[in-house]
Amino acid sequence: MARSAKTMIDLLHACQRSKFLHFALDNTTIRDLCLTPVGEQLSSNLYRKWSQLGNSSTTVPVFCGKSNLSLQENVAYIQQQHKVTKLPFGVMVSQTGTNSTVAMGDTFTLEMPETLELGTTYLLPSAMANQFLYQLQRQRKIWWMRLSVDPGRYFISDMRRNEEDVSKTTHVSVCARFLDRSEDRTELELDHLELSLVKGFPSNAIVRVTNNLNRTILAILMDALECNAPSEERIKVHRKIAPYKCAIICQAEDERDAAMQQDLVDLSKHLAYVLRDAKLTVHSNDASFDHLQHDRQIAQLDQIGVPYVLLLNAKTLHTGLLQLRSRDTTLSETIHLSDLPSYLAQIIHA
Repeated sequence: MARSAKTMIDLLHACQRSKFLHFALDNTTIRDLCLTPVGEQLSSNLYRKWSQLGNSSTTVPVFCGKSNLSLQENVAYIQQQHKVTKLPFGVMVSQTGTNSTVAMGDTFTLEMPETLELGTTYLLPSAMANQFLYQLQRQRKIWWMRLSVDPGRYFISDMRRNEEDVSKTTHVSVCARFLDRSEDRTELELDHLELSLVKGFPSNAIVRVTNNLNRTILAILMDALECNAPSEERIKVHRKIAPYKCAIICQAEDERDAAMQQDLVDLSKHLAYVLRDAKLTVHSNDASFDHLQHDRQIAQLDQIGVPYVLLLNAKTLHTGLLQLRSRDTTLSETIHLSDLPSYLAQIIHA
């Protein structure tokens, strides 16, 4: 995919201008990162996708642990709660950290007063550990590729092993390559995986994968923005993690026809209810949004990454036909009211 010529500073400034987060950039240090409400929704969706992956990506069952317990205590808790009697199984825990510093490539760092570290620890017979690590790193890379604007940027690092370490820990990372056609080429670690032997139990091994959620959000935005032209404001966040899956705009040709306007508003409210009932998040239009020109409404929705917009007009009231506009192509297709919510759910979850 063609990428615009940018520097890392340009890319971070583009993230700053987005409606997803705020932060201060002090030379090569990113400080005071704060998510907007739209960014919080993106964060929640990413967290949910991470949790789903932990429970479905391998044949090893994964259970939710507690952040206030040690690994040993979590294992005992899971064995008691779920009657787990043998390996393998996994423990998923999210940990809130304070005053953390996370690397953003070789040059930049992300300093955060509070951050969320996602982690899943797998307890395995040592005989299957190496194969499992290989399988898991490939699945994590595919996870990133499926949520990306540019799947080709993701790669698996070389394995690293410290023979002097008693547990003989093996490390490997899933990384993303940004600005690879410029002097500012940056390789960013996204997931860290490690394999180690259990002390005192050489027949057992631990494979652990960790992910910093704040760095993940920045990486998702950088991926969405790198290919944009300098004046382009669309955020092409993948539809499965987009904060809102769709929005509804009423296009009344004759603004003096109050009855028609009210009918369109009533229809939009009904559609929003139907779509939300189908677990599709719908952007809530406030009064200031409703008073904008239609092109400005669409521009604002593009800026927060809404992948689809339903365009209702007078013909919709007579024929049931409406336009479904795609953020990524900017093209619209004609669908019928009866196609909702099934058709939209199908293309969102495809």
